[in-house]
Parts: sequence; structure tokens; C-alpha cells
Amino acid sequence: MSRSARKPGGLHSEEGGNLLQDDTHGQEQIRELLAQVPAGIGVMKGPEHRWAYVNDCYVHITGRDSAADFVGKTFAESAPEMQSQGFLARLHTVYRDAKPYVGKEVRLLMDRDARGLPNEAYFDFSFQPMRDAAGDVYGIFVHAIEVTDRVAARAFAEESAERLRLAHAAAQVGTWEWDPEKNIQRLSPELHRIFATNPSNPDHADVWASRVYKADLPKVREAMLDGYRNGTMEFEYRYVHPDSGLRWFYCKGSKFQGETRMLGILQDVTARKSASETSQRLAAIVESSDDAIVSKNLEGIVTSWNPCAQRIFGYTAEEMIGRPITTIIPPELQDDETRILATIARGERVEHFETVRMRKNGERIEVSLTVSPVKDEQGNIVGAAKIARDITQRKKAERALRTTEMLASVGRLAATVAHEINNPLEAVTNLIYLARNAAVGEEVRNYLAMAEDELGRVSHLTRQTLGFYRETKGATYFRVGSLVNTLLPVFSSRSRNKGISILPEVKQDPELFGVPGEIRQVIANLVSNSIDAIDAGGKVRIRVSRAKPSHYGDPEGMRLTVADTGSGIPSEARSKLFEPFFTTKKDVGTGLGLWVCKSIVDNHHGSIRVRSSTVPGKSWTAFSVVLPLCAQEFKEETETTGYGAALIRRLEPQPVLPHLS
Repeated sequence: MSRSARKPGGLHSEEGGNLLQDDTHGQEQIRELLAQVPAGIGVMKGPEHRWAYVNDCYVHITGRDSAADFVGKTFAESAPEMQSQGFLARLHTVYRDAKPYVGKEVRLLMDRDARGLPNEAYFDFSFQPMRDAAGDVYGIFVHAIEVTDRVAARAFAEESAERLRLAHAAAQVGTWEWDPEKNIQRLSPELHRIFATNPSNPDHADVWASRVYKADLPKVREAMLDGYRNGTMEFEYRYVHPDSGLRWFYCKGSKFQGETRMLGILQDVTARKSASETSQRLAAIVESSDDAIVSKNLEGIVTSWNPCAQRIFGYTAEEMIGRPITTIIPPELQDDETRILATIARGERVEHFETVRMRKNGERIEVSLTVSPVKDEQGNIVGAAKIARDITQRKKAERALRTTEMLASVGRLAATVAHEINNPLEAVTNLIYLARNAAVGEEVRNYLAMAEDELGRVSHLTRQTLGFYRETKGATYFRVGSLVNTLLPVFSSRSRNKGISILPEVKQDPELFGVPGEIRQVIANLVSNSIDAIDAGGKVRIRVSRAKPSHYGDPEGMRLTVADTGSGIPSEARSKLFEPFFTTKKDVGTGLGLWVCKSIVDNHHGSIRVRSSTVPGKSWTAFSVVLPLCAQEFKEETETTGYGAALIRRLEPQPVLPHLS
């Protein structure tokens, strides 16, 4: 066939002229038809691919303003962004080889954004060679349909499906379809993975049933049948997984109206069930703990408060939650909380920190604290958990044990010393007795008699130290005023050497029943302490008077007051004065004198208290001893009980008096 006989492939007239190239019959009708086509249409002529025609749709999908942006320009001039994407090369190939090119969902980057930014789009298009009457290619017909929305919709659906699959996998959720009437059982791949069943195994349902926890299988079957009849089901059951052991599953499904099939989901909730159980166990531990368990945020505000915290500190949970933890911290220890929060903020623990805290009633208790950081799911520190143990009794027991050990050591030493001095003491006593009988002057005999009395008291102490023996013959009726008068000459030389005055005052001197030697020792210790506490020119007042019943619970009796004008005793030391081995005399005191005094007074069913002031120029200290007049109880005790045991028994300090009256 000759070239002139070939049918042209382009748009042309019956006479062989191109309808878009020559102004021939029907050109306007064809242009109008192309303008109505819902696709981008264009015609390029010549090997340089110069635009001869574009319809409005092509102008729109390329983001240009009008056909003038194309007609008369080459493809490269009208769409420079297309050159780097290979389209110019394809046009050359189509023109050269006279073969069409068809593209499906081709991705293009086009400058059709108002800001001049590249815009992604997808097109179905074709480049069709156009031939003249001789069959030679003179141009290319372009047909383009934008499919960006279709591609985006499919991509979104695929992405959504993948997200759903990943979400199911992450949440361990599988889907199922069940139609018992049509004997249909379909499981999603994720559900097969959860069950560890093989989808190619036609008996996978029997495999599943064999792994359901034996005790749960009847309930599962019943729940499934009831759910199918009712249209909805929801239940949990246990499943023995071949690899991971016992699991908990949650199943939920619904039947669509008018259908026999049921659709649903199944989720592995083993972790959730475990965390419920763990929380319940922890809650039970917290509720029943014998330690205070408290949580707080990083500002120190209480967020939880268990029952033991209420028992230890006296505050209810309602009173403490929302309040600062410093509520239970003494004023002088407020810096504790600052240091603790700083430690927690660094992610560190505070372990077995022993300190003091306050109860609601103001009482101070000793506690051992362990504080740990609390973190959220992302690992951020959001607060602290504190365990507080009341160690008050333990610390008292430790102190009592140390005191007992020290007393035992002192006792052994004292017994040894007493044993060594007992024999020479008896010799000195005998010599004084002989000297008193041979003395000429009355004053000398009086002094020797006093020395003999003092040696008798020392001898009594050595015998008591050696044996802590039970003595009843030492208890008798006596008057404290008489003891004071006979004791003062013993201190005359010390008071005279220091230039101080001892001023006795016996206002009333009722008769008591007790051990005069022990009460004499109390008086001597108190007077000796006062002399040590004051400087030259100071005064010691000793008053004996009748005591009326007091608000401290003291009965009617005798009051002995020893007061001095010394520098006073600091308030923090007063509560410890009557503890063994506590002393304010530094290197010269043993710390046993006042402890022995209290033990003796307690043994006589009396009381001893101290009041003091440290105000410069107005300082003073006064010890007050009250012994009851009712002597029958003490008299009966002396017949069955010795006094040495009281030295070990009385360890707790007495309250400090508020003022000197």
C-alpha cells in the first residue's frame, strides 16, 4: 500500500487536511466538542512539540491561567518542571517511532500551587502520534485524566487497613466470623496467631477447643450459644497457649439484623488481668501494712495515706490528702523534706533514714523512712512513695539496753570498790569511836559523832552496793527538817571556800515513814549539785514545808525544795536530767546522782521535779521533792521489797515544771 493510500492516524478532513491545522470544514464543531470532553486534551506539532491547542480542562488540571500559557510555546517552555521527570524524552520517542505511549496512575510533580511549590498529582494519560495524509507524523495528541483522588483514596484505604492490622497486632486483637447455621468459622490471620492455630488445618476449631482452660470450656460454649440466640455476646475465658502458657482472652460479638452470621473480636487481656490482680494485691498489702505507706507529688503534697499512717500520725486520709507532708515534720527539721525531694528528683532512693516526726496531738515520735521515686509509663519521675516505721519503742529499748549494760558495768565496778573499802572503812569507824570517847571538848565530840554518822552512811552504801540486799530495818519514822539540820555542817567548808550562803528554812516538818539514810542521800545530792552550779556570792535555799495535793497528782505530804541562783538549766536538757549517765557538769559529773535521787523518791512513792530559768541576771534552778504523808503503803512494801531494784526500774524522765511558784 502506498503512503497516499494509508489511513491517517491524526485529526484530519476528508480532503486530507488536518482539522486543527487548516481552517477546514467542521473545525469549530470539533473544537467545541473537545472543549466539552471531561479530560485534558492538547495537540503539539512538530519535533519541538509546540502547542497548537489545549482545552479548558487541560488548563485547569495543570494549574495555569489560560490556553495562552500553552499555545505557541513548546512543551519545555510551558512546563519546565516536567523535563526532569522524563516526559520530554517520551514525547521524542512517540514522535520518532510513531508509537503511542500510555501511562496509568503516573506520579507528577507540577507547579500548580499559588505559592509556586511543587504539587504531587497522579494521571492516566496517553501520547498519540498524529499523521498527515501521507502517513507521516506531524504532531502528538495528548489525552490526560487526573486520578489523584482515586490514588489517594486507595492509599488511604490500604494505609488504614495496615494501621488496623498493626493496631490489632499491637493490642493483640483478632477478628472472627461465625455462622453455625451455615457451618462457617473464619478467623483473621492475627486471631490464628493469637490462638497459635494453622489456618490451613480444617480442624483448627477442635485444636482451639482442646486448649481452652478445661474449667472454662462449658461456660464458653454456653456463652457462645446464648450470645448467638440473643444477638450479642461478651465474656472472658482462659486459654492454654502452647508457647506462652496460660492466657486470658476477651471475646465480644454481634449478629447483624436479618443475617445468620455473627461478627466479633477477640483480645488477649492477660497483661490487663495480671495488672488488676497485682493492683489488688498491692492494695491489700498497703491497707494491712503495719508501716505507714504514703505517696506524694514532687511538690511534697500528699496523694495517698494508708490506715497505718492514720494510726501512727493521728491524721485521717481525708485530713492529709492534698496537704503538704511538712504537716508532720517538726519546725526545726523542715529542711529534711527539701533534701528528700531533691534526692527523689535525681531518681535516687532514701533508705532507712531515722528522724523525728510529729503526731496530730503534737507528740514527737522516732521513725525510720524509706522514700522511692514514682515514675509514669514514660519513665518520668512524677512523685515519691514513702514507707515510715514507728521506731520509738525500739529506740527506747535500745537506750534502755545500753543503760542497763552501763549500769551493770558500774555496778560491778562499784561492788569491787565497795568490797575493797569496806574493811578499812570499819577500821576508821572504830578509830573514830575510840577518839570520841577520849575527846575532851564537847565540840570535838560533836564533830566526831557527825563523822561517825557519815561513815555509817558510807558503810550502808557499800553494803547496799555489794548485795542490793533487802533491808527493812532501815525504814522508820523521821522528819526531813531534822535531816537537813544535821546535814548542813557537812557542806560548811565547801560553801565557805566558795563564798556562798546556804539558807535553810523549815516551815512545817511533818513526820514521814521511810528510810532516813536514803532521803538524806537525796538532800545531799541536791545541795551538792546546787553548790557546784553557783559562783561566789550565790545562794542556796533549802525549804521544808507541808505539801497540799497538786494538779500533778501529788497527795498531801512533805515538800523539800532546794533552789539556787546558778546559771540555770537549758530547756533541752531538763527532760534528760533524771536519765542515767546524763550530766551537765561535763568532765566532773557521773550522771548518776539525780538518777539515784529519782529512784529513791519513786521508791518512797514520791515525786521529784525541776524548774529553771536561764535569763541572764535572773537565772535560777529549783528542785522540788514531794513525799506522801500516807506511809502505810510504803511501810508494807518495805516488808517485802528492797530498794536496790528501784535503781534499775526507774528510767523514764518526769515532765518539766512550767515555773517556780
